[in-house]
Amino acid sequence: MTDDQNPASERARTRAAGRARRARKAALRQGAFEALASGFSPEQIAEARRVSVKTVRREIDRALAERRLDAPERYAHLQVARLTKALRLADALIGRGDVRGVAPLVKIVGALDRYHGLDRRSAPAAPPAQLEAPEPASAPLLALTHAGEPDPAADADRGT
Repeated sequence: MTDDQNPASERARTRAAGRARRARKAALRQGAFEALASGFSPEQIAEARRVSVKTVRREIDRALAERRLDAPERYAHLQVARLTKALRLADALIGRGDVRGVAPLVKIVGALDRYHGLDRRSAPAAPPAQLEAPEPASAPLLALTHAGEPDPAADADRGT
């Protein structure tokens, strides 16, 4: 019995073919995601790959589902990928000694912090310190000079 007729080697070839097929699909899925992150529309990606737009959207959804972040929104995954790419470009500018990359770098890092939940503005505020009640006023309070009689209908509208 030769290796070509051995059932175990046939099964091994089938498994290897399946692994290769899954790897190709994963690479195509990742390529579609990266193209979307680069600014191409799903329609443009579908046209370039000669597949349907529905297929491209399905592949992008699967790529998004594979990329796990702590943020629950799927959109955050795409934004983080875009910001990471922009961060690399700004870093390359600074690496070449171009100071024009500093401002974009600061903005991108701030946006990445926001998507990763590190933004100070989105953090819960510290509880205010206990304030003591002010001293009672020594002079009597003044009345409003042009105030009319209270309107019961207006008070009812306000729910008071």
